[in-house]
Amino acid sequence: MNRFVNLIRPGCRPSNYVLWMCLVVYVFSAKGYLQLSDTDFSVQTAQAILTRGQLNIPYVFLSTLKAPSGKSYSKYGIGLPIYYLPFVAAGDGLALLSGRPASRTTGFLLSFANIPFAMLTLILFSKLLRLFEVSEAYSSLCLAGLGLGTLVWQYAGLDSGEEMQMALLMLAVYAVIRWTPRAVLIGGMGFGWLFLAKQLYVLFFPVFAMYLLTRRGEMRQRVQRAMLFTIPLVFAGAFDLWLNYIRFRNPMESGYGLEATLFFPQQLWRTVPLLLGSFDKGLFIYCPVLVLALFGWRSFAGAYREEADLCSVLIIENLLLAGAWYSWEGGWSPGPRLLVPFIPLWFLPIAFLPGWWRSAMGRRFIAFVVLISAVSQIAGILVKDQEIHQIKDNVLTLREGRYAPSDYVMSWILLQHKLAGQKEIYRTSDFGVPDNPENGLHMRLLDLSSYRSFAGMNVWTEQLARWSGKPVLHWLPIFGLFLIGWLALDLQKALKAATRKHSTQTPAQGKGVATL
Repeated sequence: MNRFVNLIRPGCRPSNYVLWMCLVVYVFSAKGYLQLSDTDFSVQTAQAILTRGQLNIPYVFLSTLKAPSGKSYSKYGIGLPIYYLPFVAAGDGLALLSGRPASRTTGFLLSFANIPFAMLTLILFSKLLRLFEVSEAYSSLCLAGLGLGTLVWQYAGLDSGEEMQMALLMLAVYAVIRWTPRAVLIGGMGFGWLFLAKQLYVLFFPVFAMYLLTRRGEMRQRVQRAMLFTIPLVFAGAFDLWLNYIRFRNPMESGYGLEATLFFPQQLWRTVPLLLGSFDKGLFIYCPVLVLALFGWRSFAGAYREEADLCSVLIIENLLLAGAWYSWEGGWSPGPRLLVPFIPLWFLPIAFLPGWWRSAMGRRFIAFVVLISAVSQIAGILVKDQEIHQIKDNVLTLREGRYAPSDYVMSWILLQHKLAGQKEIYRTSDFGVPDNPENGLHMRLLDLSSYRSFAGMNVWTEQLARWSGKPVLHWLPIFGLFLIGWLALDLQKALKAATRKHSTQTPAQGKGVATL
């Protein structure tokens, strides 16, 4: 009970204040509607379960698969629709009370559905840092960097499954490192749910099994922990095989059909650099703070070799699978979507940076990098990613598109346009397309005003103000700014107290997790 009270009430721990600040930011970053078309198929599946007790939904090419019976089913894992059930039920109830379309009320609620997973990720990350004996003051800085300086922030307000995958993956990682039987069993349950959300994660199971079986300790304990972690996955796998048979009369058919075979390792030499460093999908471009983590891997491995190996192998496997996938870009989404669930593991070595960061100057430098990385997220939060792709893929001509800036740069151009109070009408010159009659290029207007969701800032307060006809709701985020300011003042006091308390301690000394 005390742990629960400490979690919901900011106490003396600076990390508690950071968690509350992230929660406020995430709440005001939600979109207020379903932004991704892929989400709609999971919502339709949830509605089919609630209304008809079935799973079949209307057929859509490349998003559903037809069974021998003629019915079609979503290709996405069942884990997400199951989670959506209470949101869909609540949305239907609100629709009856308000008289508004159920699609709008359900979409509004579901735009907040990833926030619990984002917060769970941060809580588990904070607990992991305590296992590694990172000081409370520096732990809170790391927590702020992960929560606000990476794509964790953007995806917390986005209706995609990556935030769920991230939280469940972190649960599994924390649990196996925590090592207690209860923790490992809970981690196995999280991994089983992760498998139901996306079957591809079964390929990561051998990494966890190898860690559990080769970790320091008695063989009997290692085998016991491995079994505890495996049992929930076995049940999840059996349920999935049964579900596949019921739908497709083939237990091995997950719903992707031939698409499940579209991995091309020969493209890795091209896609991996783009996933890491391109201005369209580069992980280090969208999360600049992760550059610091590169300098912490050596110290991390020196202090906790087995845990560093676990994290690095998971990261590498994810990078290779994402790079080999035919749709490695992750579709119309911000940054490298397929790498997003593993961002906390990329970030973790920041807690083990070499000795220079322990100085006041080093901590200020890290805080500055975190701030820059957080600011770099703002355009992605306030600008709808689909607007970028609509312009580049469908509005600009092929010749004009050659001059178009990268996705990251374009988001800032669009944000500047919105901040100037201009409507969704652009000139080709706004995007660097030259007016060159000799090459057949002429400046022209691009009118996107018919896309209502493109107008204004891409947050729920803007959508709600437009739907309700009450412009005063545009100013609602100011309340969030006051909350953040109040929490920041208390955070500063807590950091001073924590710094005095731990002034003689050295973070991340590395006694060895097995001794905790």
